[in-house]
Amino acid sequence: MKSKRINYFKYFSLFFAIAVLVFIAGCSGTPPSAPIINSFSALSPTIVIGESSTLSWSVTDATSVTIDNGVGTVALSGTTTVSPITTTTYTLTATNTAGSVTATTTVTVSSLLTITYNGNGNKAGTVPVDSSSPYQSGATVTVLGNTGDLTRLKDGGTSYRFTGWNTKADGSGAYHTEGSTFIMGASNVTLYAQWTPYVLLDIGPAGGYIFYDKGSYYKADFTIVKAAPDPVPVTPPYSAWRYLEAAPSDESPNPEEGWGCWGVSISGADGTAVGKGEQNTLDIEAGCTTPGTAADICANLSLGGYSDWFLPSKDELNLMYENLQVFGVGGFIDGYYWSSSEYDTDYAWNQNFASGGQFYYPKMNATRVRAVGLFNYLSI
Repeated sequence: MKSKRINYFKYFSLFFAIAVLVFIAGCSGTPPSAPIINSFSALSPTIVIGESSTLSWSVTDATSVTIDNGVGTVALSGTTTVSPITTTTYTLTATNTAGSVTATTTVTVSSLLTITYNGNGNKAGTVPVDSSSPYQSGATVTVLGNTGDLTRLKDGGTSYRFTGWNTKADGSGAYHTEGSTFIMGASNVTLYAQWTPYVLLDIGPAGGYIFYDKGSYYKADFTIVKAAPDPVPVTPPYSAWRYLEAAPSDESPNPEEGWGCWGVSISGADGTAVGKGEQNTLDIEAGCTTPGTAADICANLSLGGYSDWFLPSKDELNLMYENLQVFGVGGFIDGYYWSSSEYDTDYAWNQNFASGGQFYYPKMNATRVRAVGLFNYLSI
């Protein structure tokens, strides 16, 4: 009987073939994939110094996730708060056995920007203060008005009126008016008050109408002693003027008043020239104690922040007619107006604002009254 021989070589060959197949199969399998960064962003990409932003991210197939600039190792997804003081770019790095991938996001840090108002030569008043300042770049700014009553009077012999604001003191920049808007840029902004000399028909500092400009100031040829509203008389230190301003409306409450003191000669109240109206008024107040006369109404008027009004002289009244009424400015009626120039004990000069004619008129008669102020004083 024959015995069977075990064919070891056959089994070894089969095993070797199987091993080779397994090795080949292993080498040809799908390799591991790199991590996937689904998102990485700053929820507030622009902040100002002192504010914070939130970084948000989502990553898959990573064994580790890190964010630089002080954040460190983080979970596969999440959020974290950052407070950079300068513009900063953050890099997220996701890693696994297949390698690393990165993504970036930037937080822009902008400085707080200020709006400053500058009086630019003002002699009185205060500059506005913007309660909304500071601003961020890109914010809308609404320009303020002359809320602090800036004025520029008696500046080197000239007085100026406020006209608006400019980003340059000399007016060569961007011009802005009250209520206008502009977009804040990347730097602070100073708005400078703009001034232009007063001219005829302008609105004056007391809200009336400029009707005379001497062209310069000079020392007055009389001593000014004003009577303030009762009970305290005052002596202001004024010595020079340039402009005459008519009050914005008639002063007579009735609406007409008499000149007063009929039959009485008022010493010193006979000046007719330009510049004499104020002294006439003072002399009338001193020599005629009757209350409510044309001159008395003007001398006791307080209007537009000023209380040094007077009844115009004959020539000053004519300038009001020629430089205001003729051009339809001032709201005058086509009727008669008193001057402060006395003609004699019974008569004083007045003027018809319909025709322009001037006449001496009985002091007892009632006509319209329009007060006058002078400005651009220089202190003694």
